Amino acid sequence: MGTTKSNLGSYLASEGLRPQETDFGFVFDYQKLTFFIFWDDDDNQYLKLALPSIYNVDDNNRDDALTAANQVNVEWKVIKTVVLTDEVWVVAEQLIDKDPNLSDLIPRTIQILMSGRKSFYEHLEEI
Repeated sequence: MGTTKSNLGSYLASEGLRPQETDFGFVFDYQKLTFFIFWDDDDNQYLKLALPSIYNVDDNNRDDALTAANQVNVEWKVIKTVVLTDEVWVVAEQLIDKDPNLSDLIPRTIQILMSGRKSFYEHLEEI
């Protein structure tokens, strides 16, 4: 069957997350944080979840943000902490089977993203 917009949207709605469909995927809130789910119509076995804009970056803190992001990337599985032009995102990209158990996969990935965010903040404090 593969992961599709339809079954992702249905799963999120069944969990009370009230997903909003966008051009790139879904946006939903969980524990006062906004998450994105991206999909690729050409690859239903690829899933990308993101916790965007966890930290604002400018010329004064860019080096610290890059250092903290790199430390998170070395320590954590699945996630990438990405320093964009003016913000930091935590992203999880996964190859999934044709009929994934979304009730296991999505909550675990959300928790990993939240833990990566916490780790990023902890590393910033150490710098």
